[in-house]
Parts: sequence; structure tokens; C-alpha cells
Amino acid sequence: MGKREENIVTLKDAIKQMLSVYKIDGKMDELSIEKEWSELLGPMIAKRTRRIQLKNRILHVQIESSVLRHELLFAKRKIVQDLNARVGKKLIDELKLY
Repeated sequence: MGKREENIVTLKDAIKQMLSVYKIDGKMDELSIEKEWSELLGPMIAKRTRRIQLKNRILHVQIESSVLRHELLFAKRKIVQDLNARVGKKLIDELKLY
């Protein structure tokens, strides 16, 4: 029984390994952040968000309203902290709003 138990991998770990091998783990992280952005900031801001892209640990977000974009600038640090907490790992170092 000892030899077989050494090869046991949880389903979660197996999925993580598969995503990494096929190099789609980054896209999955980006999808998670898009989902959390909408939930964290609410439907009003989500409707005015045109594009979300995670590149080199920088989250690029295009907002259609300049007034809303200006308001979000004041909460950038908090938004980054909350998004990282919601996805369960530090994916974002910086938030850029356009």
C-alpha cells in the first residue's frame, strides 16, 4: 500500500499542474479577476468597465466614464488588496485605469 499512496495527488493539484503545463493558468487567473472585479465593485462599475487585462502583474482596466475613473484612482491600493484577497493569491501588484 505504501507505493500507491506516494503517487496520490489531489484533484486540485492535478488541475493546477495541467493548467500550468498547457500554459493557460494565466488566462484562468485573468478570468477570476474579471469575475471578482464585477462582484467587488458592483454592477454600476462593471457595466462601465470596457476591458480588463492582467499583464506582468499589472491590472489594466478600461473605464468608459472619466468621472468614475477619477473616483477609482483614489481607491487603487484598496482595490488591488481586495482583488488579491478574493482570488486567494497575490496576482496584482499595480492597477492602471484608462
